[in-house]
Amino acid sequence: MIKSVLVWSCVVLPLAFIVKLLLDTGTFRHIETKGLTQCQLMVPPNGEGQAFEDFAIDYEKGVAYMPGDNRVWWHTLNISLASQSKRGKMFRLDLESETFSQYELVNYPYEHFHPLGIGLLKRQNNQLFLTNYRVVDGEVVGTVEIFKTSASNEKQVKWIDSVVHPLFTMPDDVLPIDENTFYVSNVYHYRADKSPYLHLFETLGRRPWTDVLLCSKTNEWQCKIIIDSMATSNGIAASLDFQTVFIAFTADKSIRVYKYNSENNLLTYTQSLYVEFFPDNLIVNDKDELIVAGHPKPLVFVQHEKDHHVRSPSEIVIFRNPTSNSTCESLLLTNGEILSASTVGATYKHKLLVGALCDHGILMCHDLF
Repeated sequence: MIKSVLVWSCVVLPLAFIVKLLLDTGTFRHIETKGLTQCQLMVPPNGEGQAFEDFAIDYEKGVAYMPGDNRVWWHTLNISLASQSKRGKMFRLDLESETFSQYELVNYPYEHFHPLGIGLLKRQNNQLFLTNYRVVDGEVVGTVEIFKTSASNEKQVKWIDSVVHPLFTMPDDVLPIDENTFYVSNVYHYRADKSPYLHLFETLGRRPWTDVLLCSKTNEWQCKIIIDSMATSNGIAASLDFQTVFIAFTADKSIRVYKYNSENNLLTYTQSLYVEFFPDNLIVNDKDELIVAGHPKPLVFVQHEKDHHVRSPSEIVIFRNPTSNSTCESLLLTNGEILSASTVGATYKHKLLVGALCDHGILMCHDLF
């Protein structure tokens, strides 16, 4: 009898885990394309191969800051793959004329530049905080790089500082608070290059092992964990008055809402917003609306990371009143026909911009809402 129970447990429990995983990851969800006919792919001049996983928008200036990279290396963090194209590129997109210009990285001292997430600190000369991956002593390490725009030269951004810290496991997105303070999310605890089996278990098992850090500088940069036990922490954004902070809990299909404490920069949880997909980056527009991009079929997305020819579905939704209403509206839903695996979306007037992890260029959509 006991043997029989053990045998059935060995069969039923793994089967139940697999079925739940398939259901939770939208494997059987039917994707009916919405809005794609009003979109076109835009690739910057000299931007072939550059994928824009995240971008930041200055709504007053009508400008999008867009760090790009060729991410053939991302799924393994393989140094030799990263060295095939050692430096990504930074672009500026004029949202009115829909024209690109490439930034020169002034004073950037490192051989590798592989930017991922970006946060905008609005100042007379805006500061850009970027999560970045570069090679240090033969190892790919995650950092946060800080740049400053120039009022006199719109074709340059000047490097200011680089932050490296032992608590950076895999920095993904960054939200600046002021010149010397920022939040940064770690999307994974275990890296594919260092602990491949634990990384696989963490990913498929949706383990709550990631966190959000608060980093600040007096004489030197110090970081501490302020939110832990997260199942894949990802995009971070703040309301226009910075009284509310939104953080994507990707594997939970949720966006956690926090109240910001200006005295100590700590965050207090208030509620959760839920979506039907795995959320990635978050953007708050000039109307204080929250735009969420993500992956309706994350298992396909994992395949897409390894083989960019695999088309991965995309979804963009908007929360009109994210602090008072938990319902969202769908803006775009695709099977990845033109741009696969959307990681960021933002509205600007009647336009929707969409970026992705691996596919180059951005989608520019008109009159979807």
